[in-house]
Amino acid sequence: MKLKRSIILLISFISACSVNPMKQFQEDADLLRLEHLEYWTQVIEEFYKVKGHYPLQKKIQNKGKMILVKIATKQQMRYLSVEGDKYNKRLDYNPTGYFQNIGVKEFVATIESVLTRELVEKYDIQKVPTSSPVGYYYFATNDGYLLWVTCITCGVTQVSTLLMDGFTPTVNIVSEGMKGKVTKALTRENMLNHPTYKSWVTRPFHKAEYV
Repeated sequence: MKLKRSIILLISFISACSVNPMKQFQEDADLLRLEHLEYWTQVIEEFYKVKGHYPLQKKIQNKGKMILVKIATKQQMRYLSVEGDKYNKRLDYNPTGYFQNIGVKEFVATIESVLTRELVEKYDIQKVPTSSPVGYYYFATNDGYLLWVTCITCGVTQVSTLLMDGFTPTVNIVSEGMKGKVTKALTRENMLNHPTYKSWVTRPFHKAEYV
C-alpha cells in the first residue's frame, strides 16, 4: 500500500514539474488571439457588405501604398510606436514608414459609423512584448485587406507562416482580392473551415477563468 502511494506521489510530482506556466499562458493567449481574429474579420466583412469597400481602403494615398493599423492598446503601443517611451524598433512592423499608418481609434470609429453599433474592442492579452510583436495587424490595400495575428504555439503549418523575423508564427486572413498575395493566407470562410484551424480552436483553455 505504501509503495502504491509512493508511486502515485512520484507521478504527481513529475506531472507538476512538467507543467510550463509560460507555455500554458501562450497556448491560452493564442486561443484568444484566434478568437479575436475571427471577431475583427467578421466586423471588417460586415463593413464591406454595407459599403462595398473595406475599412480605410478609400484613404490609401498612393496606388502602391498600403494602410497599416496596429490593433493595439496604448500600453502595447509604447513598444510598437516610434513615439513610445519603450519603443523597440525590432518589434515595429513598420519602422521605415513603408506603410501608411492609421491609428486604431480611427479604424474603430470608421467601422462603428457604418455598422451603427459600438464595437467590443478586442486586443491581445499579452500586454508586454518579449521576442515577438504583440497586437493585431490590419492592412488595407487597393485589392482588399489582410489581418494577421501572432499564434506563437501554432508553429508553421499549411495555414500559418513566419514573420520576416524568422521565428514568429502568424495566422493570416485575407479578402477574396488578396488571395495568393500573402503566404499561406486564406479567406475567412476557408480559414475557419480548415482542419488545422479547427484543431487549434477546439482545444480547451488551461485557465479559462483568467483569459
